Amino acid sequence: MPAPRGTARLRAVASRARRPRPDDAGRRARSGGPPAGPGPTPDPPAPPSAPAPPNPPPHPLPDPAPTRPADTDSDSAPSPEPQDENAALPPGWLELLGAVGSLLSLLTAVLFYFGWSSTDAETRALGLRDTVLRLSTIDYLLRSVDALFLPAWLVAAAALAGTGLHHWVKQSPGRAETVTRVFRHAWLPPLALLALLPGYPAAFELIVPLAMILGFLLTTYSRTLPGPGTLPTDRRRALRLWGLTVLISVLLLFWATSAYAGIVGRSRAAEAARTVNTAFPAVVVFSEKDLLIRGNGTCYNRITDKDSAYGFRYAGLRLFHVSGDRVFLVGSDWTPGSGTLWVIEKDDTTRVEFSNALGRPRPQEC
Repeated sequence: MPAPRGTARLRAVASRARRPRPDDAGRRARSGGPPAGPGPTPDPPAPPSAPAPPNPPPHPLPDPAPTRPADTDSDSAPSPEPQDENAALPPGWLELLGAVGSLLSLLTAVLFYFGWSSTDAETRALGLRDTVLRLSTIDYLLRSVDALFLPAWLVAAAALAGTGLHHWVKQSPGRAETVTRVFRHAWLPPLALLALLPGYPAAFELIVPLAMILGFLLTTYSRTLPGPGTLPTDRRRALRLWGLTVLISVLLLFWATSAYAGIVGRSRAAEAARTVNTAFPAVVVFSEKDLLIRGNGTCYNRITDKDSAYGFRYAGLRLFHVSGDRVFLVGSDWTPGSGTLWVIEKDDTTRVEFSNALGRPRPQEC
């Protein structure tokens, strides 16, 4: 049976595709390639590979480092980071502690200065010097406590009044403008009082420094009163102005302290001169030898008893001050202008007896 026409045509096309073309053979000849065959072209042989270089001699390996057995102690664990002790406190508490410490330091300095200044004024009014009494730092601090109760209450009341004034001013912008206008030059009137100080020192020696402190504080407050449009530069300027004002106020505070201490010291001296015979403790001194205590209402007599360890007895004395083993004595008729201060050192050769007769008549001493 003859093949279909379509099948014969396909076979003719396949035979022509396997037949080499002349132009393909020419191109292969010009390029030096092998002629095309009826089958697939074999792959060219691979070029011979170069001989591999000889392996280098093996180097001796270093000895391994001795391994340390794993530590089971707590040293093998990483140590915790050291923590700051102040980190547990919030910044607000640190600022509060710093402010309290500064105030305590200032208070201690004021107490010591007041004690020394008042004692110096008192001894000068009595015709003496404070160095004669050999007072310690504790003595100066204790002598200033009782006289500063009233000033401390006045300062606390002034601070509360200032806080209330600030709260009242902040409630209304109009009030702030009024305060700024009125207190802007509050430092000028206290300076005018300086002209009166040389003529009336007793009346103005305490008023002038206190008025100057108040004037500078009111002036700074009015010039640094914050408003709605306050800039950071204005805040820095306010801090500098307040720092200068505080420095001036502290210096004026010591001036006021010195003036007040002088008033207290002179009043103590006047009271001592007035009540030396009635308020001071009576003293009797026994001594082996004559101490030559004479005058100002004192008396002495010899002790004739052979069994007595002392030979002289002194009476009519008043206790003025005690410092360690030193006893400071004055006579019952002592006055600052014509009195004598005797200093007795207590030892085995002397004996000092004290008696107090407050509220009842004193017994006969001489």
